[in-house]
Amino acid sequence: MSTTSARAFAKVASALVSNEVDVVTVLADLMADSCETLDASAAGLLMNSQTPEPEILSATTHSVHELELYQLQSGEGPCVDAVRTMARVSAWSHAEIEHRWGEVGVAITRAGYSAVSAYPLRWRSTCLGALNVFWARVPEVQAEADALGQSLADIATIVVLHPEHLSTEDITRRTRDALNGRTVIEHAKGVLAYLNSVPPDMAYAQLRARASNEGRSLTATAALVVAEASRRRL
Repeated sequence: MSTTSARAFAKVASALVSNEVDVVTVLADLMADSCETLDASAAGLLMNSQTPEPEILSATTHSVHELELYQLQSGEGPCVDAVRTMARVSAWSHAEIEHRWGEVGVAITRAGYSAVSAYPLRWRSTCLGALNVFWARVPEVQAEADALGQSLADIATIVVLHPEHLSTEDITRRTRDALNGRTVIEHAKGVLAYLNSVPPDMAYAQLRARASNEGRSLTATAALVVAEASRRRL
């Protein structure tokens, strides 16, 4: 992670743990930081609401605000596609942009942009909106730009859904859940260390590898390891 991206993430994290979180302000700052982090020229953010189509929440320049509005009015464009498909959408040349989105694509290139990507704000099976990033110069490492762009969109999702207030009981419950999960993990580490005759660090690595390979959370995998060991003893 670059120093610039680290600063962007640190700024959002600091805002989220403060006493008051103004979502619009945090997102506006994140949009500006996204441009700097991705070495992009501009960015826009569409959000889903109760209306049939998304709405513009923020844009770093007036031209991008107009491009986002044009996408909404036309019903096509990278940001609209990202919201509809809940998948990243990218085009890395004038020809590709204009071929994929017709008049909207032409408007994007005429505005001076040579590359564009849109990253969905995904929350479980729901799409909250999309982060649209525009480049005057095509980024050299496109895969890296896309990975970082999606991370920034994920951060924006967390900002939008960040609870305004948690009661003392909520905080206690969440803390206790985390500690209980850690207890199960430590138990599973002990089981794997014994069964496989490996040190605890290796047992923990095995536990994490299994969780990744089987697509389960670490806590769920640990509980499964403990349950399996219990059945063996019966």
